Amino acid sequence: MEFNIGPRMVKTGLAVALTLIVTDWLGLELEIVAAIAAVLAMQPSIMRSYNYIKEVVVSNGVGLLFALLGTFLLGTHPLSVGVVVIISIAINIRLGLNKTVSLTVLTIITLMLVNEEGLSLLYVLTRLSLVTIGVVSAFIVNVVIFPPDHQKNLFSLIKQASEKMNFMLRVLPNKTMSIPEIKKENEEVEKLINDAKDYFEIISDERSRILIKDRVHFYRNIVIFKHMIRVLGKKQNLIEQLERHIREIEEIPGNKAYLIKKLVKEMNSYSENILLLYEDKIILNTDLQKETKTAMQITINNLIEELQGSEFGRWNVVFPIANSIIELFFELDKLERLVRINEIKEGRG
Repeated sequence: MEFNIGPRMVKTGLAVALTLIVTDWLGLELEIVAAIAAVLAMQPSIMRSYNYIKEVVVSNGVGLLFALLGTFLLGTHPLSVGVVVIISIAINIRLGLNKTVSLTVLTIITLMLVNEEGLSLLYVLTRLSLVTIGVVSAFIVNVVIFPPDHQKNLFSLIKQASEKMNFMLRVLPNKTMSIPEIKKENEEVEKLINDAKDYFEIISDERSRILIKDRVHFYRNIVIFKHMIRVLGKKQNLIEQLERHIREIEEIPGNKAYLIKKLVKEMNSYSENILLLYEDKIILNTDLQKETKTAMQITINNLIEELQGSEFGRWNVVFPIANSIIELFFELDKLERLVRINEIKEGRG
């Protein structure tokens, strides 16, 4: 059983601790409300924390309005609180404030738990300050403690997914992997790709952040990461086609199976080299790469020639794999050009 404590867990704990220290120092009751707000407000990036605070201002305004109306019109009976919560959730979703629904509900419940003195301005401000302290504490901790290196994390996910898919592309054509193992690997790859896409969205959000050291470098990397994820999608498609058709292809007379296996092997090597080039771990000779790509194009042409005059049934089997290989080749070619441009701009080429 794995037990990993990540930076976000640590930051959430620190945000709760900071919240409790502040509420204790101010002598505020119901500090648990502020602690819950801190947990809800912890976001995976600085920019998302900032956007979350902006959304909190609007959603808490909605929560405050409905809490006051609910208290005066319906009272503070548990059923009244439930009705107000339902209406406020519907309004928040309608306004597109989905991320802060939980915090709005917390605000409403906190405000509608009226004390013996009744609803007063001081009471409202005190209860709202609990939520504010929690949200602001989460933001401060997110900015100061372990600022996330999303580009490093994203590339790590892309590399893991690529390595797993390269392994599958090596063994699938030779039919040396069992069906349960293929299914397990596919699930892991799918998760890594989805995680990479989520991280890419986080990085895209960070584009609006003011404090970026080298904005041009940042934008170049966004474009490269976008193409890397597209390459993963093309690889995934090729793997699916190989799983479906490789056995049928081997039964077809001619050179088709050999050419497909050769191309898959070359695509694997090409893909690995591009990632190593991006990491600045190898130097790829431009002329040598041109020769390699020309050789791949010749092999693709040979495969197409092999298909000429084939029956429809054979086309139906071979074409999906051939098409996936061609799409992957062109996507890798684009990615290599982008990585080389990045090298030149950074003075490494």
